Amino acid sequence: MINKEIKTYNEIKRAKNAYSFAQYYQLDNAMLNYIYDFTEAPNHKVVGNATGLFFYVDGKLVKKIDTKLTLNDSANIRSVEIYDGGFYIIPVPSSSSYSSSSYSDSSSSSYSGGSSNNNNNNNNNNNNG
Repeated sequence: MINKEIKTYNEIKRAKNAYSFAQYYQLDNAMLNYIYDFTEAPNHKVVGNATGLFFYVDGKLVKKIDTKLTLNDSANIRSVEIYDGGFYIIPVPSSSSYSSSSYSDSSSSSYSGGSSNNNNNNNNNNNNG
């Protein structure tokens, strides 16, 4: 649990981002508080991958903590990141050329995804039949 009195919207976002990391990594209270405090500055970035958590300031690595992703589908996740006030899940690129997607859980949540041409084919078949 974060040991701070959260008062502002920015603090709520930072707390939410720290707790979101706890869904992917085994984090104790001290680490939750460290992530919360570290992400106060806009030039700070936290990146987690299959082998650990990496803390960056202005793109320079300043701390690394060895840990592992705790999800069963961790093979599908390249990294989990906090930067610019947002929480991001970066998937492993798929080998298919027709479908892609990305997810962002930030204040301006966005989702973009692609689908195969099969939908277009189905629509054409329905119109021609």
